[in-house]
Amino acid sequence: MDAWESGLFDDDLAADVRGDWEAALAGGASPARATKRLVEEWLDEVAGSVALAAAFWIALAALQLRTGALETDVRDRAVRAIGRGDDLDRWEQGPFGALDEDVDEDARDEVADRRHVTAALRSQLLRAPVVDGAPRARRA
Repeated sequence: MDAWESGLFDDDLAADVRGDWEAALAGGASPARATKRLVEEWLDEVAGSVALAAAFWIALAALQLRTGALETDVRDRAVRAIGRGDDLDRWEQGPFGALDEDVDEDARDEVADRRHVTAALRSQLLRAPVVDGAPRARRA
């Protein structure tokens, strides 16, 4: 799964999660039910990768935030992932491997931009009200 820009949904996984979220809500699911469905559908796919799991939780938290349905567990997972920079590996990897001195400044700027975008989300998540009593998601 590729990342092409630094925005919250500018990678294949986050865009797919957003599509699944929107489809669930359009189909009549509540945000809580949509969350449960997404966790059930995605956790096995992202479980083997710290970066993919981080991208999943960050995307899900952003979606919940936008709909006013932020769950404590989802928020906490996203905040931890952002704080550790767990998702950045996907932006640091260029088409030929790890970011190093030979990679142009644009690639470094993408990583810096992604850090900025996720730091802004982290700040919003920490200030936002959360939904109490939300079911806890399985560990990934």
